[in-house]
Amino acid sequence: MISRLLYLAPYLLNEHYMTRNKALGKNYGALTIIQASNFLLPFLTLPFIVRIIGPERFGAINFSIAIVTYFILLINFGFDFTATRRVAQNRQDENMINNLFSQIFYSRVLLFILSVFLFSMLFVSMPQINQHPIVSIFIFASCLANVFTPNWLFQGMQVIHKTAVFNFVAKLIFCVSIIFLIRRPDDYIWYAVMSASSQVLVAIGLFLYAKKRFVLTFKRPDLKAVKGLLTEDKMVFMATLMISFYTTSNTVLLGMLGSEKEVGIFTASSRVIAVVQSVMLLPMSQALFPHIGSAFGKGRAEGVDEVKRIFPMVMIYTLSMCLFAALCAPLVIHILYGSQFEDSIWILRILAISPFVASISNVMGVQTLLNLKLDKIYFRITIIGCIVNVILNIALIPVMSYYGTALAWVCTEVSIMVSLFIVLKRQNIHLIDKEYFNMAYLQKAGKNVINSLRKR
Repeated sequence: MISRLLYLAPYLLNEHYMTRNKALGKNYGALTIIQASNFLLPFLTLPFIVRIIGPERFGAINFSIAIVTYFILLINFGFDFTATRRVAQNRQDENMINNLFSQIFYSRVLLFILSVFLFSMLFVSMPQINQHPIVSIFIFASCLANVFTPNWLFQGMQVIHKTAVFNFVAKLIFCVSIIFLIRRPDDYIWYAVMSASSQVLVAIGLFLYAKKRFVLTFKRPDLKAVKGLLTEDKMVFMATLMISFYTTSNTVLLGMLGSEKEVGIFTASSRVIAVVQSVMLLPMSQALFPHIGSAFGKGRAEGVDEVKRIFPMVMIYTLSMCLFAALCAPLVIHILYGSQFEDSIWILRILAISPFVASISNVMGVQTLLNLKLDKIYFRITIIGCIVNVILNIALIPVMSYYGTALAWVCTEVSIMVSLFIVLKRQNIHLIDKEYFNMAYLQKAGKNVINSLRKR
């Protein structure tokens, strides 16, 4: 769920953590490797998998993944942000880190038990899940990896590059194994089995490595400490839940109101968009975060002016990528998925608008509103966006199928962008400045960004 990092990192991480140094440079590279392994490696195996299992089974897998995403959010509970912040601010306090390690582990164990109970209720009552029992159970079992994975600790200690190796190994094991195991349509079960197995095994390995690396021992916390931790971090959990909700709910609602084949057609395109957002846009956004955070640290005027400077570059960069994705949609779909996914071409063209709109919302919401301490307004807008998304999906899916889901997603992004624009206007903040939308400035700024990214 790295998109949550993209939205919340400037708000949750302090300026000290974002200091430009060699450790941060390694972390940028590591995060890029992690995202590449999370999305790109499995993505490269898709042409092999989908041609064997077909759209229906591919849709069944992705529906289960969308459902389990909610449980992953519950188990993580925003600790990847809140705990990272605590560690970053107290890296020399070994006792605090040791206590936090135990508290988070036991908190996640309790949340996993709660998730098992809730998933069991869904498994019994929801045909879309119990129709493929082995797939659903094993994909849910991957939640166990989130109980053990201590990414928050490595990120807070600024050695997240150590986790990149573990993460890469997990995805490599998964990709290689399914190439050998999936030979006929019914072998789609192995996708879920190997996905869960590789994630859990590597998570346990990373957990044991963290214990040894940071000399950690378990201190059994009392329930009050665990309850206090969950209570203190609940606002961040709600924020990450809301931010992730309107993207995952598209697949869930389509699966509930449509067929497995429809889910397969839609998720074929949405995965391409996920790769564009997570692998290609994230490094640029991370490189810009320190500049903007530092500017707001000097004052409101300086921060707003810095946002004005980067706004045209972000718009042009993301717009060019979206146009490229839309124009190349037939080629991308045919190469990755084959003729069975012909309808995914127009879905991809519709969804190609999303990264452009979301990047504008990110600049207005995260970079501006959150740095101005207007977080409540931003989260209210996000919640409203979730409600709009659900309403649009329910209204459009019965009439337009997966086209309705794609339109609901894009319209939700647009509604959030417009709401943010209105809020900023009421705050007398105007981010579009003619001074920075001229060719001479854009050429100069573009060269500076490229040089900065090369150095990182």
